Amino acid sequence: MEPLTIRQTHTGYWVVQSGAVELAGAITRQAAEAERDLLRRLRDRAREAAREHEPAGSPA
Repeated sequence: MEPLTIRQTHTGYWVVQSGAVELAGAITRQAAEAERDLLRRLRDRAREAAREHEPAGSPA
């Protein structure tokens, strides 16, 4: 899975990216960092939920 990165566009807008995909954006870097933190928590939560639904004894 690609890391979540933050970059500033030529217009000054801040975006959170995973690879080439822009997932979120914000006007300030601080807000973009908050968006990245939220996306990380959601990603972690989705992984945990997927693990809970795996059959017992299946390879991880």
